[in-house]
Amino acid sequence: MKAVSLRILLLSMGLLLIAWGILPVGLTPVQASSTLLVTEVPTVEPPTPTDTPVPTDTPAPTDTPVPTDTPAPTNTPTNTPVSTAPPLPTNTPTPGGELPPPAQPTRTPTPSPTPVPGMPADPAVTKSVEPPVATVGSQVVYTILVTNRGGLQAVDVVVEDVLPTFVTPVEVVASRGEVTVDGQRVRVVIGTLDPGETVTITVTATVTAMVSPPNNTNLAVVSSTSPDGDPNNNESSVELVVVEVPATLPETGVASSAFAPLLALILGFALITASFLVRRRAA
Repeated sequence: MKAVSLRILLLSMGLLLIAWGILPVGLTPVQASSTLLVTEVPTVEPPTPTDTPVPTDTPAPTDTPVPTDTPAPTNTPTNTPVSTAPPLPTNTPTPGGELPPPAQPTRTPTPSPTPVPGMPADPAVTKSVEPPVATVGSQVVYTILVTNRGGLQAVDVVVEDVLPTFVTPVEVVASRGEVTVDGQRVRVVIGTLDPGETVTITVTATVTAMVSPPNNTNLAVVSSTSPDGDPNNNESSVELVVVEVPATLPETGVASSAFAPLLALILGFALITASFLVRRRAA
């Protein structure tokens, strides 16, 4: 039974091999089975697969460079010329170690007004007094201003002031010139007076007596040897009003002489009453 089954199996295999084209035609399945039992079927190894090349990485696209901003044009600075002061001189130390005194700046003299042709010298004088009202025994100050209003120098300029008899000179001061006082006479020799220049003279005096107009006037005169452009301003006068001070002050209130007896009587009565009260308390 087993042999029959084996033969059927071999026959089936032979038919299958013929169908595949492996068993040659003419061999019976039994022969084929015998042959298969004897012949070792060579082992067919499958072909070794070749390595499939791994695709290389596609290079990533490079970043497109972003255009940089075009720099805005800067304002070109304009060099403004700056006035520089001249350097100050440095003091070089002396061999002894001490610094010399600093150099003094050179003073540029102020130019005097340029004389204008046709405008000669014109010395003028003005006079004032302070206070304008005074009393006997008080002091006053006369102020004399001498100015050259012309276009040329005035030479040999002299000021004279004869004080009135109701005042006595105490002090005379001039901003420039030679001052002489002889009794009531005041004289100031100025000399050369430049155009526009002014000389101030002050005379301090004490009021010694009462005076009434027009005798309360004081006159000052200026003179020069230069041609004068305006002789009408060579003199100036001022008035001083002198008032009296009352000898005694007027009495104010009620006179006390009329009530003297009454006050004495009241005071005596008060003393008697006080004495009586003291004695009564003592008893």
